[in-house]
Amino acid sequence: MKHVTRLIALFLFLTLAIATVFAIVIKDRPTAQYLNGNVIVRWTTADESGVKMFKILRAPVSRGTVEGFLEVGTIERAQLKGNNSTYEFIDTDVFKVADRVFAYRIRVVFQNNTFSDSDIATTAVLSSAAKRTWGSIKAMFR
Repeated sequence: MKHVTRLIALFLFLTLAIATVFAIVIKDRPTAQYLNGNVIVRWTTADESGVKMFKILRAPVSRGTVEGFLEVGTIERAQLKGNNSTYEFIDTDVFKVADRVFAYRIRVVFQNNTFSDSDIATTAVLSSAAKRTWGSIKAMFR
């Protein structure tokens, strides 16, 4: 019985320790802002110890429900700035969609390949048909 109690206590301690480590990587909720046909996602870190990379995830929001996140970008280990840094990712692919609301979150991937997701930031994307057409034409020549 003592062994079971010790195992439970150890499990709870490890769970709390891991949750604390995950929770302090990103200081506050990320922000997402639609500007000039792109979405700018920003976040600030606290302690980047053990961080392997950041993955930027985007999902459409329909009737208040997030429909499923897909990876739209990464900040690799070589690009990490260190503790107390601000990061910015510019999502340039949103011009292809009609008016929508998108949710963004940052996935913190650690050296041991575990991960933790940030809170969600949302923004409305308002684009014109002319801008979407011009963007598609430009993309053909890239």
